[in-house]
Amino acid sequence: MALTLYGIHPVLAALRARPRAVHRVILARHHEDRAVCGIVALAQQHGVRIEREESRSLSRRIGSAQHQGVLADVEPFPLADLEETLQACRQRSGKIFFLVLDELQDPHNVGALIRSAVCCGVQAVVFPKDRAAPLSPAVAKASAGAIEQVPLCRVVNIAASLDALRRRNVWVVGTAPRAEKNIYSFDFDLDLALVIGAEGRGMRALVEKKCDFLVSIPLRGECESLNAAAAGAVVMFEAMRQRHYEKVSRET
Repeated sequence: MALTLYGIHPVLAALRARPRAVHRVILARHHEDRAVCGIVALAQQHGVRIEREESRSLSRRIGSAQHQGVLADVEPFPLADLEETLQACRQRSGKIFFLVLDELQDPHNVGALIRSAVCCGVQAVVFPKDRAAPLSPAVAKASAGAIEQVPLCRVVNIAASLDALRRRNVWVVGTAPRAEKNIYSFDFDLDLALVIGAEGRGMRALVEKKCDFLVSIPLRGECESLNAAAAGAVVMFEAMRQRHYEKVSRET
């Protein structure tokens, strides 16, 4: 069943990454800024049908006015096999860097985490089939189209998948507010699967048991924790800093 993406960045990303999966683009009448012109050019290049409707009609289609005058009917996001993705990454240079989402429910958190993951060079995002936010247009909008740029591995069982990664010499690192070791004293320069727990309760107990290490984010002030998207971004950017910028400075 096709999805209706909305917003400039998700539609533009879909046209760039998988134009054959885009059935049609629907644009608001009298809406012609530079970004929309780019969407029109790409759609025409790939033979994608373009239709025009009033802006309020677009709002009715998706139940929101947050469409920026752009919709697209597309095939569901393609899913990748975890084992095949790991093998492909092993064949490239550099260390493994996967993001694992443990039953996150908020599509905005999931989208924001995917966006941060792409910015940090994460090679795959792993998430459960059940009890998690589906890969929806809302996730695509929150990711600003980054969802099209990283393999998405949907698994039946997160704990079992972490076991499989560990057997393949990938270290599993979980985030937990009570962890004694903080992210600035932990060495992320290893084959890594970083686990972000669900909103509110964090990682499930069984998933936490599968982690080789637990790390925390040092905080000041009266707030006890960050939300899942912010916490994940902080940890991923620290991992990227250590694995790339700090490593380069040591080598030079």
